[in-house]
Amino acid sequence: MKVSSVLPVAAVLCAATNACLLPEEMDAERHLALHGRYPDDSPQGLRARQGPANPAATGVPIATGDRFAGGTVAPRGQATEPRAIPSIMTPEEVTSGLRALAAKYTDVRFFDAPHKTVESRTVSGIVIGSGSSGPRIYIESGIHARERGGPDHMIYFLSDLLYARDAGTGVTWGGKSYTNAQVRTALSAGIVSIPMINPDGVAFDQRTGRCWRKNRNTASARAGAGAPNAADIGIDLNRNFDGTWDYRKAFHRNVANGRSPPASDNPGSEVFHGTAPFSEQETRNIEWVTGQHSSSLSWFLDLHSFTGVVLHSWGDDEAQTTDPTQHFRNATWDGRRGLKGDFPYKEYIEVDDLDAQKETSVAMVGAMNAAGDGATVTYYEQPSVDLYPTAGTSTDWFLGRYYGRNCGANRINGITIEFGRSSGVAACAFYPTTAQFHNSMRQVAAGLMEIVLAAAGPKGDPKIRKSKRQAMRAVQ
Repeated sequence: MKVSSVLPVAAVLCAATNACLLPEEMDAERHLALHGRYPDDSPQGLRARQGPANPAATGVPIATGDRFAGGTVAPRGQATEPRAIPSIMTPEEVTSGLRALAAKYTDVRFFDAPHKTVESRTVSGIVIGSGSSGPRIYIESGIHARERGGPDHMIYFLSDLLYARDAGTGVTWGGKSYTNAQVRTALSAGIVSIPMINPDGVAFDQRTGRCWRKNRNTASARAGAGAPNAADIGIDLNRNFDGTWDYRKAFHRNVANGRSPPASDNPGSEVFHGTAPFSEQETRNIEWVTGQHSSSLSWFLDLHSFTGVVLHSWGDDEAQTTDPTQHFRNATWDGRRGLKGDFPYKEYIEVDDLDAQKETSVAMVGAMNAAGDGATVTYYEQPSVDLYPTAGTSTDWFLGRYYGRNCGANRINGITIEFGRSSGVAACAFYPTTAQFHNSMRQVAAGLMEIVLAAAGPKGDPKIRKSKRQAMRAVQ
């Protein structure tokens, strides 16, 4: 793993945990790639045998009712109504909160995405403002079921902005404050949000306490008599996007079979990428919402846990700004991607886009660190690939629509927040304690504010991929 020598010790320790996969899960993925099965004593091996689950030992409790009263009581975040929030939202509560925001604020539109999940749940979101040009930023969370708190953080952040705007006040999260003028500027960007991408996985995880990561699709499980093994169910939705989805073709074999492979074609794997790009209803919904606003979006954020890091592009390889022929759709480089440091391939990105992502990431880190308290996590920023190379991820797909040479595609800069740190909860390290939950809510809100402000400013101005003929005309 490549870690900059200037990172603080805490950052190095966080990077070593490898965001979204625990170290022991990474070792098990390597064993799976080499031997076709997980070790019996690995977390994945234990989950494959259905237990032992411990729903009671979950950190912050799961809600048992609907605090938004069927969409009639609008959410209020900690910046506008400081208080202890006692429980994590269920998928039904998330939808109720979104409906309540749309009912209270005239510039908020509720929508249902068209593709129902395997368990017949509807994925819902909202569009805030956007005027005649359309929203500039799309933010999402809840793609990995066990990463608790993300949907809550997103809903309370958006509700704080809307309430403060109408009340004529600013917002304060911990030690970080913004004026009412900044609140209005942020909302002027126009925001699309789906706070819970994976309601099937979340519902299962909340019901069982099994530290479940994937969705609940059984169709891709290993063939055989009877019910599939528990671990064979589901797809890692953040490996199901187009671009470098075919990781065995795109990546060097040493990466594809490494300790933490960029994806897996084994249904039992925690990073199983599915049977094809966008094979899953949940990722099709993301593709759909992007298509609804394809001419206006310029930024994207995916909210995950845990590591305490803000990540920017790329995830498949290191970035470079000099050779545009080195891009993920150029088959010349197949089988050579993913090796860092001394290898010739690096993923191309234009200088202004790389600068915008780095500058925004730095601003997010500064705001998040200012918002922390005694339970704080010290954030840092780095390229996604510096955690580990990944294939078929959301942020690379969003940016790759432009860099994949798709004529007319908007450039959509992508950022990932990996919020929080290991909770130490026995059932699952991704289940936050109460102190961690409230602190992450403040820190995430400050980070989201910075990226939305970036989208509202010059960094959010649209940039569209021109055809060769259009580009030649522009030069002439």
